[in-house]
Amino acid sequence: MSDSHNEEFIRFIKSFDGGSYRNHKFHDSITEISRKHSGKRESLIVNDFELYSLDDIKDGSEFLKDNPPKTTDALYYKQHGGKLLLYLIEFKFHNLDDPDAKDLLNALVDEIYSSDNKNKYKCLSKNDKKDLKKIRNYYGDNVSNTLVLKPIETIRVVLPSLYEEYCKNNDCADKINIEEYLNSIEKRYYVFVSTYTENGKFNRHKERLESQATGLEKYFDRLKSGKIINHYEILPSCDFEYFLELEGLI
Repeated sequence: MSDSHNEEFIRFIKSFDGGSYRNHKFHDSITEISRKHSGKRESLIVNDFELYSLDDIKDGSEFLKDNPPKTTDALYYKQHGGKLLLYLIEFKFHNLDDPDAKDLLNALVDEIYSSDNKNKYKCLSKNDKKDLKKIRNYYGDNVSNTLVLKPIETIRVVLPSLYEEYCKNNDCADKINIEEYLNSIEKRYYVFVSTYTENGKFNRHKERLESQATGLEKYFDRLKSGKIINHYEILPSCDFEYFLELEGLI
C-alpha cells in the first residue's frame, strides 16, 4: 500500500488520542490496559509504555454497542522501511501451571473409567459415560478459543467498523478500502500471560507455556493463511520489556 494509505490509517488510529470511555483512556499505559477490572485490580505488566486500549475504544463505539465483538486488549503500530506494522496484543491472567477445564474433564473421565472406582460411579449408565467421553473428546478450552477468536473479530469486524464510524464523523478525503488495507499490511499477534518463578517453578511454567503455544499452532496457522495475522507468539509477562526492545518499539 502507498504512503498515503498508511498516513490515512495513522490519522484514524491517532483520532483516539485523548479519548476515553467511562474514565478509561483510549491511549494509556500498559499498566492500566493490563489491569484487572475486578478484585484486587492488579496489573499483569507494570510499564509506562502506551498502547491503544482496543477494548475501551470498542466499548465507546456507537457502531459496535448493540452486538459487541471480541477484541484484543491493545493495539499498536509502527512504520518501518516505508511499511506499516500492526501489533495486536492480548494480556491474560492465566496461571499456566493450573489445570484448565479440559485437563479437569480428562481427569474426571479417567477416574470414572478406572477399575478402582466402579462402585463409586455405579449410578452412571453406559450412555452417561459415553456422553462424558464425547464431551471430553470435543471440548475446546475457553481460553484457547478466545485467543483464536479475538484477532479474527479485531481485523474483520472491529477495525473496519471503527474506521467507518471515524469517516462518518470526519472528512475522509483520502478514504481507504479498510478491508483491503488490513489484508495488505503485516499484523503481529502477541499474547502475554502470567507466569511465576517462585520456588523454582519457572521451568514447569515454561513447559506449560510451550505446550499451550503448540496446541494453538494449527489454529494460528489458519489465521496466517487467511491473512488475519502474519506472526504470533505467546510469551510470559516478564518478557514484555524484551518484546519492546526486539520489535524496536523503544
